[in-house]
Amino acid sequence: MKFSHMTSRPAGFGLVEMMLAMALGLIISAGVFVIFLAQRQVYSTTTSQALVQDADNAISAIVTPAIRGSGFMGCGAISNGVHSYLTSRTTPLTFDTSSGIQGYTGTLPASIVDGSANDVSKGDWAPALDASFVTAGGVTKGSDVLTLIGATSGSVPTATKQDVTASAPISIVDSTQGPLTSGAQILALSDCNKSVVFQATGVTGNVVSYTTGPNGIPTFLAGAQLAPVQQTAFFIAKGHAGQSALFEGVMTLGSTGAANAFWTVNEIVPGVSGMKVLYGITNGNVTQYVDANGVAAAGGWSLVTVVKLGFLVEGNQGSASKLTAPTLYSLFNSSLSVPADSRLRHVFYMTVNTRNTTL
Repeated sequence: MKFSHMTSRPAGFGLVEMMLAMALGLIISAGVFVIFLAQRQVYSTTTSQALVQDADNAISAIVTPAIRGSGFMGCGAISNGVHSYLTSRTTPLTFDTSSGIQGYTGTLPASIVDGSANDVSKGDWAPALDASFVTAGGVTKGSDVLTLIGATSGSVPTATKQDVTASAPISIVDSTQGPLTSGAQILALSDCNKSVVFQATGVTGNVVSYTTGPNGIPTFLAGAQLAPVQQTAFFIAKGHAGQSALFEGVMTLGSTGAANAFWTVNEIVPGVSGMKVLYGITNGNVTQYVDANGVAAAGGWSLVTVVKLGFLVEGNQGSASKLTAPTLYSLFNSSLSVPADSRLRHVFYMTVNTRNTTL
């Protein structure tokens, strides 16, 4: 019997098939990579949007109560007139009780420059920036500065136990309220009709001692309110890693008290590169909004009943698609050009009525 001989074909892929498979693999890999990049950008943008929103919430949570409490002396309002026993102060602004709110208007630069040094030239603001800010390290060029003074935010006034009529220590109901501290501090004493501000030298038990204080004015009857006073400032300055941030300054007593007081400055919200403030001046039923430089002509700081703030908030590099050209943002009547980078940015506005208008 004869068998026919058959030639078997070698197993595996040929060159053409291998090249085709490699080409298809590269196409699929490229598609997956594109999807990965797109998803990463979406994730980065979404995360940055959440961080920017968190920054907005943080600004509102910190700044709002400070503005609301400005001018509040534990009972009476600073607008009713406050007699200060702080005869020696670092600068005219230091614990200035002439008004609960004061500010400085800066002219925004043509564009943002990341990492630029803080401005220490007082004349770049109108009115001229208080010298204490220069000592504290300066402010970002063009940032407005808002200063507030009143009973410490979150504090609870305590009542006097006896009439306050002489230079003897003040007896109070509960020193744990306030809170009052054992060391030197600025306090306000008010009976809702009149108020005084003085420096306590210490608190022992329920007795407040002082060197110069509320003893040369009409009597404060038992039950008058005693509260700690805080002066706060908000402004933009160079923060961590050179990125601008919102800073809070708290006026702190020095070794000789108010005579050498200084700002204790802390970065509170990173990624804030611009801040502008408008002040609502109310005369009768009409409210006009002006910057700090226009307050005097509009009637003065004592007539400020509402504060409007605008912030330019930015995310990290890579939080948005890279811009092809600088972009202009508006903060009220001012404009600020930002570089062509990949930061997500937006403008956040807030309006706060002052508490002292309701007293």
